[in-house]
Amino acid sequence: MKVHETKLTVRFPEVDSFDVVWHGHYIGYFEVGRLDLVKMFNLSPDALRQLGFFAPVVDMRCRIRASARYDDNLIVETSVRPTDRAMLVFAYTLIRERDRQVIAEGETSHVLLTLEKKMLYEVPDELRSPITRMLAYLDAA
Repeated sequence: MKVHETKLTVRFPEVDSFDVVWHGHYIGYFEVGRLDLVKMFNLSPDALRQLGFFAPVVDMRCRIRASARYDDNLIVETSVRPTDRAMLVFAYTLIRERDRQVIAEGETSHVLLTLEKKMLYEVPDELRSPITRMLAYLDAA
């Protein structure tokens, strides 16, 4: 399976008094990678809302393997796991660019709901094509 890469640099306000990234920011870095990927397929939060849907996070996991520090250049590798449900499951690997050290790994699961908060059990027709294109881009179909 291919991954989508997003690059970012650790900013000063993201580190703590020990000069390491505060652990909560890793989830934010995953979000940067996810949004970069979904925008390519017109599946951003705004695009979903315009179609009458939203995709809240219902499960999240993050395993920290090493520390990132101020001014580190990081790569967020994002992929999508296929599922037979009306949900999207994103997997992330956060890598320090200079030495390819894995900093963190994680996953988020997002269910598809209507704007009226009705749970969907099948992917609606309006979303099937962009999701299929995203999975094909990542060779995950």
